[in-house]
Amino acid sequence: MPTLREWVIELVVMVAVGVTLAALGPFGSFAIGSFGARLAYWIPAALIGYAIFRPTTLAAFAIARRLDLSELGAAVVGVLVAAVPGSFAIAYFGGYRPGAEPSFDQLFQLYVQVGVIGVLVMTFFILMGRGRSTPAPLADAIPVTPVPTTPIPAAPVPTAPFLDRLPGAWADQLVALEMEDHYVRAHGLDTSALILLRMRDAEAELAGIDGLRVHRSWWVARSAIEKVLRDGRSYKLRLTNGLEPPVARDRIAVLKAAGWIS
Repeated sequence: MPTLREWVIELVVMVAVGVTLAALGPFGSFAIGSFGARLAYWIPAALIGYAIFRPTTLAAFAIARRLDLSELGAAVVGVLVAAVPGSFAIAYFGGYRPGAEPSFDQLFQLYVQVGVIGVLVMTFFILMGRGRSTPAPLADAIPVTPVPTTPIPAAPVPTAPFLDRLPGAWADQLVALEMEDHYVRAHGLDTSALILLRMRDAEAELAGIDGLRVHRSWWVARSAIEKVLRDGRSYKLRLTNGLEPPVARDRIAVLKAAGWIS
């Protein structure tokens, strides 16, 4: 989930998108009139679209991570779904009212236009998020409220670049990483920290640690595994801090080969 600062940045970007569209006058919007009239149309239209598209695509990403699906596919589905209410909202904003509904051809053309703009803006947000993800200094680690657990001593973890991003008080007690949008949450024994970094970059920085990516959204240190839980064909790993990350089906063979599960 984006932070408050990111929400503000994205809203400013959407205003800039509205100004750009007003200047370019795409999709026949030059017919609206002067630049000021186009601004009065495009800026609110961009903000209305953002209010519909952003929550929908965030929900699609969250569902994809939970079901271990492709985030690219989730993004496409999210845009296609959001473009439906987005088209009706923009149609209403453009002056259509009950009794004067647009024809199917007009509505379909508007759907394509809204979808194209949604794809471009969403792609920009994804690239902007990735650009902010590297490098992430130690100051980006955001301490959160500790999760009450019974402290369990952990063996020292070998040196790895990722550990330099963690608070020194528990850098040798790394248990797992959990992906949260453009961040990873590093879990210790009784606390966690949010790091602005992509999971695959964090995984690369932990190459010297005895751990594995067990799911699209989870990396686990081997020393932190307390018990392997199995329910039919599904597996979970109970960790020393009480977390139970799932094991993706396409990772089961890898964990069996590594001797993590039998």
